[in-house]
Amino acid sequence: MSSPYWADRTADNRRRAYPKFKGDTTVDAVVIGGGLTGCASAYTLAAAGMNVVLLEADRLANGATAAGLGMIVPQPDAMFRAVDEARGRRVARLAWEGAQYGAVDLAATLKKLGINCDLKPSATHVNAFAFGDGDALKREQAARKDAKLDAAWVSAGPAKRAIFTESFGAIRLRGGANYDPVRAALGFASVAEKKGAKIFEHSRVRKTSFTRKDATVFLEDGARIKTRAIVVATGEPGSAFSQLQRHVRVTDGYVVVTQPMNAEMRREAGNRGYSLVERGEAARFLRFLAEDRVLFAGVETKPQPARVRDKLLVQRAGQLMYELSLHYPSISGLKAEWAWSLPVVSTLDGLPWVGLHRNYPFHFFGIALGWHGDSVSWFTARAAARHFTNETRTGDEAFSFLRAL
Repeated sequence: MSSPYWADRTADNRRRAYPKFKGDTTVDAVVIGGGLTGCASAYTLAAAGMNVVLLEADRLANGATAAGLGMIVPQPDAMFRAVDEARGRRVARLAWEGAQYGAVDLAATLKKLGINCDLKPSATHVNAFAFGDGDALKREQAARKDAKLDAAWVSAGPAKRAIFTESFGAIRLRGGANYDPVRAALGFASVAEKKGAKIFEHSRVRKTSFTRKDATVFLEDGARIKTRAIVVATGEPGSAFSQLQRHVRVTDGYVVVTQPMNAEMRREAGNRGYSLVERGEAARFLRFLAEDRVLFAGVETKPQPARVRDKLLVQRAGQLMYELSLHYPSISGLKAEWAWSLPVVSTLDGLPWVGLHRNYPFHFFGIALGWHGDSVSWFTARAAARHFTNETRTGDEAFSFLRAL
């Protein structure tokens, strides 16, 4: 029950195995982390003509990517008004524009490269499901419109007809899509390798160091790589970058995937060409899958010790299935065929950290992407390649560490 749907869908015996890194070498760029962000970054760096090594501690796309939602959401994992008040209009607007760009460009690139990952456009709605959430969401929409961002308001009646569930108003987003994140990440890795990138699994990084001229990546088994470009795509800072741990907050989130819906359930869910993001007292996310299944996610708790995780997973899965039945009553009685937890790594203001950090020369970070960081993963990959080839653009600082100064 605890194995993610996406991991089972592309099992280990259907994946290519990559070797463990050994020895010492010098390369143009090192990517640390083999999830979606890391594989996409290996591709963009290799496509820019750099000699790239990607290091993954376990298996490619086997961590947070496999545990993800498979939703390309064209907004950050935060609410605009909160970021606007905490960080100011310029930071908030750049963040929303960056996520919108990342979502649209990620889908276009996957299609252009011919990566088979079940990519489909989705009518993504930020929905006010509860009675008390409608007014707050309308103020959120007004703030986005005032900042000249994409934020079409859908009143309660039309929203109910569009998303086939309760609504007290919704914001309709353009550029959303659904896909298989594991197959997307593996696809990027394959294309990166064709462009000359070297990919290694079971190659855990212990630390990095730097001089005025370059940086060195130290692996746990003693191997070393010298470089002038390091992309850190590990989700959480981890022990290798422990001083950045104070900049992130980590919770456990929960996801269920249902058994196939029957005919009555399918009728109630409508055309299923939509996805839902709900931001009331707690975040909830909903999308439809192949074989008439539903993915529903939410419920955050503090990270728990291993001895209680299985019991807590059963409880949280039951809670999610109950809440799903409130959205679609005919689903009541349907069981969760998959249920798993994932680390939700976020920040105080809800925006990820993407870019340079003054304490780490030659490093470019893409961490703390929250629940649905897929669009920001691609933003990171593009921005990192531009930075290391001296082609930085206005807006690449959208999620930078500078906002914390």
